[in-house]
Amino acid sequence: MRRKPEYVCGAHSVLAALSRGPERVRRLFIAGGRRNRRVAEAIRLAEERGVPVETLDPGQLTKKAATAQHQNLVAEVHPTPLLSLDDLIEAQPAEAPPVLLLDGVQDPRNFGAILRSAAALGAGGVVWPKDNAVGLTPVVAKAAAGALEVVPLARVTNLARAVSALKEAGYWALAADAHGDRTLGVDELPRPCCLVVGAEGRGVRPLVLKNCDVRVRIPMEEGVVSSLNASVAAAILLHGVRGTRRMGEDAAQA
Repeated sequence: MRRKPEYVCGAHSVLAALSRGPERVRRLFIAGGRRNRRVAEAIRLAEERGVPVETLDPGQLTKKAATAQHQNLVAEVHPTPLLSLDDLIEAQPAEAPPVLLLDGVQDPRNFGAILRSAAALGAGGVVWPKDNAVGLTPVVAKAAAGALEVVPLARVTNLARAVSALKEAGYWALAADAHGDRTLGVDELPRPCCLVVGAEGRGVRPLVLKNCDVRVRIPMEEGVVSSLNASVAAAILLHGVRGTRRMGEDAAQA
C-alpha cells in the first residue's frame, strides 16, 4: 500500500531533513512576515536543493503540522524509510549496538524523545508494532529533533515474534521491569542485546515479557516515584548498556 506524504515541523527536524536527507523533502512551508535565522537557513538549504518554498499563514502551518509548536517551519517529506526486521538485523555493524523495542508506546512526544535518545546513544535501531502504538506523526518528528534521519526503524506486526527473531540472530532480550531480577549498573548484563521498553504504568505486556531472557530493573529511590515514563526509561537503559559495553571493551584491551 502506498504511504501518504509525511510532515515534519520545528527548526531542528526541518533543518535535519534538508541537511541529511534532502531527497526526502518535497516542499518547505514557512510563515509569512519576519524571518529568524533558522527560517532563513531553511530557505537557503531548500533553494540550494531545488525544494519549492511556499508561504502559508500560521493557521495553515498548524493544520499541516498538527501542532501549533511548529516554529514557522513545516516540511512535506516522502515517507520515512522503514526496514523489515530482517534488513534491520542484517544492517547492524560488527559491534552490534543495542536494538530498542517499544511495546505499546502511544504518546507522540514520548516516542519522539525515545528516537532522539536512540540517535544520541548509538542504538542499532528502533522497532515498534503497527497496532496500539503511535505512528510517525509531525509531533513525533518534532520531538525527535532530526533523529528520524539517522535511526534505523522497523515497524512489525507482532512484537513478541520480533523478540524471537532477534534472539535467533544472537541477541539477548532484556526487558525493562520494575520487579526485574537484575539491576542496571549493578549486575552484569549479557551482550549483544535488544532492550524492550513498555508504556508508562502498564510496562511490557506479559506475552512479550515472557519471551525475554532477562528482566532489568532501573534502581530508584524507594517510595519516591512508582515508575518512569518510557522515554526516560529507554534513555537510562541505553546509557547503562552502552556504559557496560565500553567497560567490557576497555577490560579486553587492558
